[in-house]
Amino acid sequence: MNIGYILLMCLALAVIGDAFLLSHNRNGEDDWADFRDAHHCTPLMETDGSNRAGYRCDDGKVHYRWRQMR
Repeated sequence: MNIGYILLMCLALAVIGDAFLLSHNRNGEDDWADFRDAHHCTPLMETDGSNRAGYRCDDGKVHYRWRQMR
């Protein structure tokens, strides 16, 4: 079997695996507004030059939305 075919099969398998994982990702982004309002979350303004500041909530924890995680 040609090495090009093997590499192409590996790439196709990686794309299929990535699509499968992304389709089953339940990130909770739809529930964020409800959670933020229910727990009185306020945005933190402490940034390190990036847009990764979290939200401090009334449970004492700093929560990050999935797009802000490092």
